[in-house]
Amino acid sequence: MEKATVIGIVSAIVLLLLAIVLAGGNPLGFVDPPAALIIGGGIVCAVLIAFPLEEFKRMPKVMGKIFFNTKPDLLKIVEDIVALSEVARREGVLSLDSRAKELQDSDPFLSKGLQMIVDGMKAEAAESILDAEITALKERHSVGAEMVSQLGKAAPVFGLIATLIGLILMLSEMDPATIGHHMAVALTGTLYGAASANLFFLPFAGKLRYYNKIEAAAMELKMIGLLEIQKGESPRMIKMRLLTIIPPNRRPQEQE
Repeated sequence: MEKATVIGIVSAIVLLLLAIVLAGGNPLGFVDPPAALIIGGGIVCAVLIAFPLEEFKRMPKVMGKIFFNTKPDLLKIVEDIVALSEVARREGVLSLDSRAKELQDSDPFLSKGLQMIVDGMKAEAAESILDAEITALKERHSVGAEMVSQLGKAAPVFGLIATLIGLILMLSEMDPATIGHHMAVALTGTLYGAASANLFFLPFAGKLRYYNKIEAAAMELKMIGLLEIQKGESPRMIKMRLLTIIPPNRRPQEQE
């Protein structure tokens, strides 16, 4: 589980509850099921209208990625590429065929690249195919981030709608004795919308965009390594080339 996301969510909820208590309020007084229903149902419907059904069906998987996602280890990728280059240097590129088959399930992208090298595909064609794979991944993942971002954009609007509905109901049965209570309940919708958008959905979308960049960077690192192997570069040169792509603070100390 991604610890930063969980820590951020729990901390936000605790801070809100603590602020309510310190202000002399009762957290139970902020419970408003109708407002939650309007906002929750409204934002889901907004996403369903804005995106095709086949994309909407991916929402559970997209939301799960926010909490359960393994960030690629760029240094491990460099080590794996260098190891493959050593095998190719020592035994020839045809020896990579067995490795390509072993990686079919665990790393389809790397497996495809190795298979193209074994098949003797030209460097330009291999680069074009691998680059198309990376572009397709970016586009596919960007849709998921946009769906979550749509939730964040719609939440404050439906919070305002919940508030307006509450105000209309309050004004239709004006009673000086209960007007304060009804006004507070009506404004709860605005609170729900603003809080859910800025504490959850919009940060979730930002986290997904970050994951997408890291995953695309890992694939680009593999692509560059594969093309270097195809060119017949030495393992040492390949390692030096790949390490220059990794941010300085994440490189091995000896590289620094």
